[in-house]
Amino acid sequence: MSTTVKNNPNKSTDGKGQKLTAVRVLDIILDGTSETAKKFGGYDSVGTIFYTILENDTPNEEISTANIARPIFSNTKYYPLKNEIVLILSSKDKSIYNNKDSSTSYYFPPLNIWNHPHHNALPSLKGLKESDIKQDYLYTENGIVRQVTDEGTNINLGNYFSELLKIKPLLPYEGDYILEGRFGNSIRLGSTNIGENIPDEANNTWSTIGNIGDPITIIRNGQSDKLDSKGWVPTIEDLNDDATSIYLTSNQQLSDFRVASTNFQSYQAKLELPKDLDTALTDPELNIVVQPDPIPVQEPVPVSDPPVLQSPSNPEEEEVKTPFDQFMEDNQNDDISVSEIEDRTEIQQITPGSSLSLGTSYQETPTTGPVNIQEKIGSYFNLSQLIYSKTAVEKKINNLPGVDPRYSRDTIINNLKNLMENVGDKIYEKYPTMVISSAYRSLSVNKAIGGSDTSQHRKGMAIDIQIPNVNTSEVFNWVITNIPLWDQVIWEFPERGFPPEGSWVHISYGDKQRKQKKIATSNATLKQVYNVEKTYAFINNADQSKVPS
Repeated sequence: MSTTVKNNPNKSTDGKGQKLTAVRVLDIILDGTSETAKKFGGYDSVGTIFYTILENDTPNEEISTANIARPIFSNTKYYPLKNEIVLILSSKDKSIYNNKDSSTSYYFPPLNIWNHPHHNALPSLKGLKESDIKQDYLYTENGIVRQVTDEGTNINLGNYFSELLKIKPLLPYEGDYILEGRFGNSIRLGSTNIGENIPDEANNTWSTIGNIGDPITIIRNGQSDKLDSKGWVPTIEDLNDDATSIYLTSNQQLSDFRVASTNFQSYQAKLELPKDLDTALTDPELNIVVQPDPIPVQEPVPVSDPPVLQSPSNPEEEEVKTPFDQFMEDNQNDDISVSEIEDRTEIQQITPGSSLSLGTSYQETPTTGPVNIQEKIGSYFNLSQLIYSKTAVEKKINNLPGVDPRYSRDTIINNLKNLMENVGDKIYEKYPTMVISSAYRSLSVNKAIGGSDTSQHRKGMAIDIQIPNVNTSEVFNWVITNIPLWDQVIWEFPERGFPPEGSWVHISYGDKQRKQKKIATSNATLKQVYNVEKTYAFINNADQSKVPS
């Protein structure tokens, strides 16, 4: 397709060559079947733009009289929006052998007018009233301008493209190569960035360990919906809250990584029996199922009569279940990553006034780093009170956050802050006599007291509380009625009575605030009242009158 252009802006007046010229895009062909496309080559015209020359802020002219240009690159598609600025040049085209003067205008990708990945449109100001010109992004120094009316904006970016003020560019690090889409999707070819010259606000989740220059590739499909609306302020990939992402690491360790679920059934996958079944089911750190050796297929042996099933020698003997059968049965309808039913908690009563000795076992390690045990967690408790464990002190177990490499110190402390600020503080303000019997537990402490291997206590996401002389049913009902967000609230073994050795309430504030309400009981009467098949059941409220005296 050759193009005869009027007033060719690329022709040098001295006849010595060509020049690049900035033009404003009026329209673009993206549909090869449209009526406009048919006039300019059908599918071969996809990407063709109509433009007007930028001279003295000229208003947009009619497309019918506009010049046209084609993409200069055949293998990179970065089509401009309406009102974006591109550079064009005129050069030879495929008709050169028939007409040596035949030429076509080609355009480069949009100019970086506003240094923003979402759009770089520069609308005409011709004829606009001063009162109608306002900043595009609130409180920004960028100063992109647009006309604002009672109906909204009149910037024309396309037939259906809509500006998203919340879209942010990525914060770059030295040496990065970044490709950004218009919608918060991106590819970063970067590396580990560690050093005192990196400001705190530029710290990222992949640079806690490793060496400067260790490569990492991050593919992000949509930025976090928790970001503010200041679209001009750069952001960093958010491992947990971006829409979806892929991290290709080398020597990095991704900190604060929250697993969505370790329940194999959530992946709708067929479970294969592991070779070492006992190890796979009892090691909480192992999240790998090893496929067994294939069983050879044998031809069936014909029989004349069906086999007779023999009764067990002891009719009272229960059916023997494999550990895998029991595992699947116990977790058939529950998210095992946060299965929290425990038949015990620590017998200790911790208040904001408790002065505690953590003992000699609470020692900083390379994984914990420095820990300020007097740090305020929420408004009332400090860190030492939330990590204290009588069991840890007696058995000389280290219960500092970060002692288990699976969950970093900062992750646990941040989880404790979220837990106390959103749940714990509110309960304490209602019940000033509230005591905490257990909060954070390391893996070893959790095992020592017989806690669940998947306990949220290990992440700093849960507390067990009691209110002296107050029924746990009352506390349970107050929490589910008056606190807006929480993950699980469990009415734990109400048949055991008042504290310190009696009933307690377990509350968690986790990755997802599912607002699960449960009762845990081993009492036959309560099991019947609340339809408890094993140890727990979901309930709507706690009824103290149902508890056997």
